[in-house]
Amino acid sequence: MKPELLRKLGTLLRGGITNEPQAVYLLVEIRKLLEQQDARQQYSYLTFHCDWALHSKLSRNAAKNVLNHFNHANTHLKTGKHLHELPRDQRTEIDNISQMKLFESELKAFLKANELPSINATRSDGWTHFLYFYVNVISDCPLVISSNNTASEIESVTVNVELANQPVGDEMVFRVTWKIRDKNGLSGLLEIFNSFSSIRYAASRQGAACFIGG
Repeated sequence: MKPELLRKLGTLLRGGITNEPQAVYLLVEIRKLLEQQDARQQYSYLTFHCDWALHSKLSRNAAKNVLNHFNHANTHLKTGKHLHELPRDQRTEIDNISQMKLFESELKAFLKANELPSINATRSDGWTHFLYFYVNVISDCPLVISSNNTASEIESVTVNVELANQPVGDEMVFRVTWKIRDKNGLSGLLEIFNSFSSIRYAASRQGAACFIGG
């Protein structure tokens, strides 16, 4: 089955990711390949993001690891400190998670290791274009802390995305909001801004019905 999976992934990536169904399909096929190669631990963040796209609620080990980083940061943030005031190690971890840098780097490494086209194969901003569709997929699918975890002060983390009403120059800007909810019902927000070419976006909207079946 592996050669067939690689063929499907190659075909998809060479055509570019232009809509949410294609983003989901990419991650479904990558998840299968990770399973076949017994590479889930090697690409733990890639596995985590694949799983997040496929489940309405996530509480597995990788999700717990992400939530633990937010929990540690929350002990400082609730005292009124801003993100840039966190200890360097914590700030780096939260930046890597919230900006999905680890997801991007592991996806890039995985595709290269399997001699597959880059996520940027059809456009220089292919990663942020894909990221917009991905975050739409995981919107309102919370990461949740187990009810028996009394050490954690937070209860869940949810991600949402909002696209600007019109381009800024030639760029479509979108905001990714991380909502951290604690056990007292209080919420904090972390906002990340990204963009992709509005010209290429217009072209991708026209091809939104395209989907490679499996």
